[in-house]
Amino acid sequence: MADVEVMARALRDYLPDGDRITRIVSLTTGFSNETYRIEGLDLILRLPPSAGAMLDGHDVIAQARIYEELGRRPDAPRVPKIVAICDTPEILGVPFFVMERLPGEAIDDLEMQAWFAEGSDALRADICRQWVAAYAGLSRLAPLDILGAPVAPEEDARTWRAFALKAQSPRLAGLFDRLLSVPAPRSGPPGLIHGDSKLANILWVDGQVGAVLDWEMALNGEPLANLGYMLYALESKHHAATRAYKLSGMLVRDEVIALWEEISGRSAEGLVWHEIAQMGKLAAIIAEGANMFASGRSSDPKLTIFARSLEYYIGVMQSMIDDAGF
Repeated sequence: MADVEVMARALRDYLPDGDRITRIVSLTTGFSNETYRIEGLDLILRLPPSAGAMLDGHDVIAQARIYEELGRRPDAPRVPKIVAICDTPEILGVPFFVMERLPGEAIDDLEMQAWFAEGSDALRADICRQWVAAYAGLSRLAPLDILGAPVAPEEDARTWRAFALKAQSPRLAGLFDRLLSVPAPRSGPPGLIHGDSKLANILWVDGQVGAVLDWEMALNGEPLANLGYMLYALESKHHAATRAYKLSGMLVRDEVIALWEEISGRSAEGLVWHEIAQMGKLAAIIAEGANMFASGRSSDPKLTIFARSLEYYIGVMQSMIDDAGF
């Protein structure tokens, strides 16, 4: 983690009204970003992870450019406004960006807020419908210029297959080979893919969507990927629901799929291919986390959870492929 006192001194000279900065407070130190609150200006600072990014291509400046383009699109979800981008190491030793701090809070699956966990079934059902609408609505957006040419589903799957091999998981790579033996169905023209379309990446204000955050895995591609990723949280015959989706009132799998079709204006036919691909993506990320810990590249104790859960995720992917007959 960076030295917050050093950062505060540097940012006082760099940012407009920087003399109002009182201190820098660490919020999260993850494998794709380090996030800090700039007190006094009430802004958010994002840096690359000190230990190096888990995922290839996690570029903190690219994230800022995505936020900038989304902010110019009237049809896009609300995102924080970018205040400053520094793409050189001369100020903080690494590239970084500063953005506004929006009101609201994310629904934490591990430590769920009382207003959500203890609220009514109707409230949770409404939260679910808004979650689906936020990501299904992306299917109607034209691709972002900053993200470049659309990525075919097969190309994206090959990227995660290579990632699985790098993470020392040949069994997972073999499952991707089985998936890639079948062409990926398309729902229509390419659209915007968030890449991490989970409940926790939405800021909620008084039970309403305030903003959609964390676009670092975004790409232009097949919108069924957004839906396929969302479904890992819901119970199916292959896996349990995550903790939040076990609460009463939360929509179930078939309801989410039907609502996604209604809002996106697309058919979910052929969804199983994309659902398997997204499960494989999750498994590949978990495999790399486990590999980082086993190889000594990281001593983060959170990665022991990755190691314990890896076989479960690979087993789920294999069960889904076997059932699909790929």
